[in-house]
Amino acid sequence: MRARWVTGCLVVSGTVLLVCSPACKTRRPASDTRSDEPPVLGPVSVGPIPPVTFGKHALRLDEAQLAVRVRSVLQQAGIFAKVNPKGTRVLVDVEARALALGNADDLEMSVKLGLRMRVRPEGGAWARFAEDLAAEGRAPLATRDASEAQAAFGRLAERTAEDLLRAYVGRQRLWSADVQEVARALRSSDNELRVAAVRVVGARKLRPMVPEVLRLLVDEDEAVRDAALGTLVVLGERSAVKAMATSRQMRDAREMRKVLDAIATLGGREAKEYLEFVAATHDDEEIREMARSAFERLERREASK
Repeated sequence: MRARWVTGCLVVSGTVLLVCSPACKTRRPASDTRSDEPPVLGPVSVGPIPPVTFGKHALRLDEAQLAVRVRSVLQQAGIFAKVNPKGTRVLVDVEARALALGNADDLEMSVKLGLRMRVRPEGGAWARFAEDLAAEGRAPLATRDASEAQAAFGRLAERTAEDLLRAYVGRQRLWSADVQEVARALRSSDNELRVAAVRVVGARKLRPMVPEVLRLLVDEDEAVRDAALGTLVVLGERSAVKAMATSRQMRDAREMRKVLDAIATLGGREAKEYLEFVAATHDDEEIREMARSAFERLERREASK
């Protein structure tokens, strides 16, 4: 089963459609506290899964089998340490709910799945290992036999979990990937992978990737645009001020606030000139005031050096 992310939805070839839920947003702490090595994989816990009503039958997903599959995918990924004397672990919590949808002539099965990766103790390893993931897997139910339907539900739950975990593993591998792989991730159709790649560029100081990051300032996905803005600030890339100034809608106060703050943080002559220009000429008083405040912050910071 092959999959790709398109504008927030995971489209899977074949008969299964995985739709990303709002909870699929990755929980990303502002900073990473690193130990000497990655954490080990801790226990995989699957919460009680309510049975599925199927005619006169109650179908149950095999919680133990789902836990085994989740653990197997993560163990084979090669992103966890085999031994960690400091005892840092990534714990995996799995929640699932299955439904039989439609009518007697057109039945469909659906599995809603959530995976929460928790680092324990907190701060004992890279915070990036902690993510909340969620998706919904759907497929036609081509049988009226209860045992066959239960097996099909089990396969759907496992495949949904595998796709979420493979995306998670792909993002984690970027932190040790070569520059070419990071560059490919920056051009991916997967929004979450592009965000992860942009942050890797900033954390690993991959300055040859700056032109690619500049291109993402006008990406269609807001999270990608914001990540690009943040990485350019992290890199102290003052040459990006002009690109930042033309990357957002000049009349969108929320977008402009991000740009003005980033430009003020970068500082330099071009940043001052841009902030002064916006403060003096923009036709929106709120944006003019934001530019004035950003300019004053820049002046105070430079004066304190």
